[in-house]
Amino acid sequence: MYKLLSAVFLILIAAGVLARSFDLSVYKDGYYLRYEFPRFAQEKWFEVSLGKRQGLAGVIDDVKKKASK
Repeated sequence: MYKLLSAVFLILIAAGVLARSFDLSVYKDGYYLRYEFPRFAQEKWFEVSLGKRQGLAGVIDDVKKKASK
């Protein structure tokens, strides 16, 4: 069990170091994860967004999403 936890922790650290943008927030009623990869590239190869941020940050994200359409 400890090997599994340490492997997951190591993968999270490596993913965070290699990310252009890494944002993880955990709330009582949910979570938000945003990940862009790779760090040293002109353009991002992929982006993962899960959940929804709360408060003013969530409102700003919604406005940006509507403005980009």
